[in-house]
Amino acid sequence: FERNNEFVCLQCAYERSLSGSPELAIITGMSGTGKSTLANQLGHFVIGNGGMFLSGKFDSQEVKPFSAVASAFNNFCDVLTREVESERTIMVRSKLQTALGSDLFYLIQVIPNLSKLLCVNYTDMSPNQDDCVDAQQRFQYLFCQFVEVISVCSGFPMMLFMDDVQWADSASLSIIGHLLKTSCSKQDSMQFFFLGACRDDEMESDHLFWKMIASLNGFGFKTSRVTLNCMDRDTVTQVVSNILHLSPRLVFSLSDIVYHKTKGNPLFFSKMLHSLNKEGLLRLSLSRHRWEWDEEKIQSRALPDDVAMFFVQSISMLPIDVKMALVVLSCFGASIELEVIEAIETDLNLNLIEPLNTAIAEGLVNKLHGRFSFCHDRIHEAAYSMIDEQERCFHHMNYGLSLMSVLSSTENRSLLFAAVAQLNRGGPSAVQDQETYNRIANCNLLAGKRAIEMSDFATAFSFFDNGITFLRKKHWQRQYDLSLELFNLAAKCALAIIDLTSLTMICDEVSRNAHNFEDTLNTSFVLMTALTHSRITESVELGFRVLSNLGVDIPSSLSQGDSLNLIIQTQSTLLEISDEDFLSYRVLTDYKKVMAIKFLAKLENSIQQTNASLQPIVTVKIIQLTIEFGMSPISAIGFAYYGGMLAELGDIQGGYRYTKLAKVLLDSNQCNEIAGEVLFLFAELLSYIEPLQLTNDYRLQGQATAMAAGDIHWACMNKLMSSWALLWHEPSLSGVREAFISAENVSYT
Repeated sequence: FERNNEFVCLQCAYERSLSGSPELAIITGMSGTGKSTLANQLGHFVIGNGGMFLSGKFDSQEVKPFSAVASAFNNFCDVLTREVESERTIMVRSKLQTALGSDLFYLIQVIPNLSKLLCVNYTDMSPNQDDCVDAQQRFQYLFCQFVEVISVCSGFPMMLFMDDVQWADSASLSIIGHLLKTSCSKQDSMQFFFLGACRDDEMESDHLFWKMIASLNGFGFKTSRVTLNCMDRDTVTQVVSNILHLSPRLVFSLSDIVYHKTKGNPLFFSKMLHSLNKEGLLRLSLSRHRWEWDEEKIQSRALPDDVAMFFVQSISMLPIDVKMALVVLSCFGASIELEVIEAIETDLNLNLIEPLNTAIAEGLVNKLHGRFSFCHDRIHEAAYSMIDEQERCFHHMNYGLSLMSVLSSTENRSLLFAAVAQLNRGGPSAVQDQETYNRIANCNLLAGKRAIEMSDFATAFSFFDNGITFLRKKHWQRQYDLSLELFNLAAKCALAIIDLTSLTMICDEVSRNAHNFEDTLNTSFVLMTALTHSRITESVELGFRVLSNLGVDIPSSLSQGDSLNLIIQTQSTLLEISDEDFLSYRVLTDYKKVMAIKFLAKLENSIQQTNASLQPIVTVKIIQLTIEFGMSPISAIGFAYYGGMLAELGDIQGGYRYTKLAKVLLDSNQCNEIAGEVLFLFAELLSYIEPLQLTNDYRLQGQATAMAAGDIHWACMNKLMSSWALLWHEPSLSGVREAFISAENVSYT
């Protein structure tokens, strides 16, 4: 059964994308209509024409961050690794290490085989997870850089196929969207085509995938959509005729029965013919040299109304150990790593591997790349439906506790995520004792931290949220440290996924139950950061309240004369300390003062928009705290803004001294969180001292550093100002135009 017209449509879309037209494609249709088969057919075409075909599959029960998208690139890295020191492998390794450096750590957390490709053990590194503005934006930027390097070094077009996108998570869709937008802005060096497949009959109109498509259409992308339907009666007859090598007239009696029982669903159709052959109702007659069938028995054979129930019947007829193994496998989703099944088999003393191999022979399960997976979602759903709904939570809890016991002797992420997924699906109602509640809450805490390392804050938030649900009454009294850490990290994730409602509730809970004011500072800072995006006045007011409690008072107003006196007095104090002394200044260790400087630094940009007259005192407070108590990595921002104030008063050289000092402090402390902002302010002053060409180098550095820290605002500011400067020193207007187009693409992403 071929889909020639549909295949040609997809092929043309792929070829148009290679010729410069921004385009993607999607295959829609109900389950079992052959979406994956058609996509893989296009994949063979891509490979046959010198392209790269990467594929992944979303799973409704998968909790491992970026699992579907990452698996596609993880398999590709494995292929490169096996190209023993080929020219392409060496080039990819060198380009990645040059372009991303130590930031490769974040990619390796998601794509483990990248570590093998690079021949460097980056997993031993422990970079500061908080040293960025938006970790999700940072990861998207790094991932796009990674794919661009692969594409450029290979010199081949790349096609990514993602199956079952109806189950896609927001983080993965965001990555795919950024990849497409990046490829659109870099068509000369990066050819990237995306194909998605989904059951559109199971998706609402506001599904995240449709929102991504709408966003890409607004960006200029064309979407080619192919819809696959079930076969009609004539098509079924023709397919049966082709399979049995008999004329349509001779097979009509059989095809008519098959059509009525399967409704023309290709999956149901193929499985039914296989079943009829296995049962001897459709057999090859050696005497007649043709296929024959027992029409009456086939007609009377009781068949369910849909393919799911057909698979339930098929599984029920299997040996008890095979059936049990399939049921266990179904609890973990459409697929699971072999090591997870081995751990369950050993800990619970179950026989699973051998029966699953039997299921492979029956065409129900596949084993590839160290994973067991159901051959089709409907088989998985059928196996899972065989567990009584009331008993499912206890099955999940049993498997989760089993894996959790194994985790005590190993730090295996696959086992960790699999264990937590099972425990959370079991839920608190399946737990009997206080100790188990605490263990599961701690397990969720650990899984959430690992998800943060992998830059998936939506998944991390769900882990922390589940961990909180396993806390019992009076947990703030009995498990204070565990409770505080869960709530603090949940707040951080709520900020990343822009869930202000949950963040506010979390902050209120911490404020009510914290043992001291210091324990509320983290959540207050996160809330203040979140409010800057939509309710900036509230953000500033919150910052002032916290600073007041920290002993740093900001007046409600400041006259121009008072501001001038404050700047001059501070300059007198600073003149007594040399730049060399600042570079070797004692380190600030007082936690309250560290947080005070963080709050003040966050206020710098916000106060300009709400009450610019107060900015001088905010800036001066950072410098005063630094001089009195010690140097913080964030202190550089105060010197940068102070230099700008001096320049506004006409002291260009004095202002340049302090913005230059801010840059040197930034270089020595490697604080990426403020890098884009400091480099922007430094380049502004430098443009009055040095030629514009030189300042642009720092603006582009500021853009790259800000993007690597997920700081889109300052990345855009640096890029736009560098584009503006080109108007004055770029020899051709075409170069200026290209720079502005590039700047526009940065703002879009």
